[in-house]
Amino acid sequence: MKRRTLINSVLASGIAPIELFKEVFSQEVDRWHQTYDVIIVGAGGAGLAAAAKCSENKDLKILLLEKQSSIGGSTLISGGFLGVVDSKRQKPLGIVDSIEKHYHDIYENGDRKGNPRLIETLVHRAPDMLNWLEAAGMEFQDTIIEIYGSHFARCHIPLSPNGRGYISTLSELAMKNGVEIRSNTPVKDLIKNSADQLVGVRVLDKGSLVNIRALKGVVLTSGGFGSNPQMVASYDERLRGLPSNSSPGSTGEILSMASERVGAALIDMQYIQCLPGVIPGGKIRVRLHNDVSRFVFVDENGRRFVEEDARRDVLSDAVLSLPKKSCYVIVDDEGFATYDPLVRRDAIRGIETGDAFKAYSLGALAKKLSLPENEFIKSIEQYNQKLAAVPKNRYPIKKEPFWAAKTGMCIHYTMGGIAINEKAQCLDTQGEVIQGLYAAGECTGGVHGKNRIGANGICDALTFGMIAGEELLA
Repeated sequence: MKRRTLINSVLASGIAPIELFKEVFSQEVDRWHQTYDVIIVGAGGAGLAAAAKCSENKDLKILLLEKQSSIGGSTLISGGFLGVVDSKRQKPLGIVDSIEKHYHDIYENGDRKGNPRLIETLVHRAPDMLNWLEAAGMEFQDTIIEIYGSHFARCHIPLSPNGRGYISTLSELAMKNGVEIRSNTPVKDLIKNSADQLVGVRVLDKGSLVNIRALKGVVLTSGGFGSNPQMVASYDERLRGLPSNSSPGSTGEILSMASERVGAALIDMQYIQCLPGVIPGGKIRVRLHNDVSRFVFVDENGRRFVEEDARRDVLSDAVLSLPKKSCYVIVDDEGFATYDPLVRRDAIRGIETGDAFKAYSLGALAKKLSLPENEFIKSIEQYNQKLAAVPKNRYPIKKEPFWAAKTGMCIHYTMGGIAINEKAQCLDTQGEVIQGLYAAGECTGGVHGKNRIGANGICDALTFGMIAGEELLA
């Protein structure tokens, strides 16, 4: 990426004032102000996993940096679903799964664009990650479901809503083992030595630029670029102006920095995933679309226009092709009752803001949505009849009251990022390892290909975060 592109991206993200640019691009290190064994950049799920695993070596001095005022990143605000093969929970439910099937689902649904070695690593190590998490105190329901865009029932549901459980479990483990977590501390530069090894970072700490040395390595876990609209549009013009449900910190400047300053390869940057979210002018994201066995999509004519269990990119394209680029999600009360408390809370709040609707008959719901009543009822009845004729592990929309949410597409996940190998080591444009630099989570590319399947984002972040931590343990 060119220097001018990097400057524009950083300016667009609001990260650094212009007067700091001469410092940002200075590679000279007069002196080191602080020294740690391991520095981790970004305190979301991947960063906390790396820190917690690495901290098992109590002799290591570990610093976890977060530019936001609080930790958690996109993991904290996610739906929390975790896609992992788990016979302990799947077998009693009659779900036949395997490592090979998980690999196949990722590879094929990403249009075979993903790196087979990275996918193999992910699916083989994810069960280890799950066992490690549970041993640390993370709790899940016994239920396993197929969520929106996941294509198979291997999605674990945390007992704590959304991603809270991962963040609390991993941060407690990391801090118990002595990891220092420093918020409001953005990284402004990555520092190499004369041998092209990554040896430290320059941060903005309380208004001063501070050089921090890493004796063993630096791990980049800074997230993607879904909250940088200019950067998103530069890779996919169709998405210009769409809102984002990514963490506000997902602005991509670390990706640009790694490419420009360290020579890291950026791959798959054009693959950007959208999910149903708030329409322009809306106030609350009402997530009635989580469980594909429970909901139906209809357009402004009251008609189903896509199979709800289709690939996420197919679903996104279908919604973006509608005249108003928005639609409605419909669930019945039985389905609504299965959603977690935060989803139900947001739906109830959404009724007040006009983002959600509730009615005691399909006809009444059609009136509230300003949909053609006969067409809408016909669509729901046809859906129910189809399920009765050809069972598909789906539930009919029958039990009143009925719920609906307005939804459009929003930026959710950026599949592209820094190229890594199976050890989470960063690679340059020649495919060579950049010594001392690791990465995990949404700031990396190559795992998901063109389309990420549901519940694999947290799986990817925590698994490769764990792997990066393992590599720096010794």
